[in-house]
Formats: sequence, C-alpha cells, structure tokens
Amino acid sequence: MRIRRSGEKKFHWETFTNSRGEFAVRVPPGFDYEVVTHVKKYDDQTLSVDSKVDVQQRLSIKLEPQGQAKTGAKP
Repeated sequence: MRIRRSGEKKFHWETFTNSRGEFAVRVPPGFDYEVVTHVKKYDDQTLSVDSKVDVQQRLSIKLEPQGQAKTGAKP
C-alpha cells in the first residue's frame, strides 16, 4: 500500500500487510490522504482518508479480481 496527501502525485509512505492482511502507518495529522492498494491479479483501489477529524481510523478493503464485472453476479 502506498499513501500520499490528496492532490499530490508523489507517494510519501509505503506499508505492507501482515499475514492476516492488517497494516498500520503513521502520517502527520491534519491532512486528507489517499491510500492506494496494489496487489497482483487484483484491481488497484484508492481510498480517501481525512485525518483532520479522526487521527486513528480503521479501513476495510475488499479486493476485486482484475476484469471481474462489478455487477455482483458470480461467473
């Protein structure tokens, strides 16, 4: 996972999940951030995080296989 301030192109932080898919990262409070997930064979996902209100947050990310229709129908 890579993290950057919203509106910036350059990523400033990077972290990896543990064997249970958990991760933690510390960033300066008071900014909006984007968390970008990149996993082989899955679509990249971008989540927005507002650290102006809550300095500790839990994120839930559901990976979607590449090319899978987003209709909810199973192949």
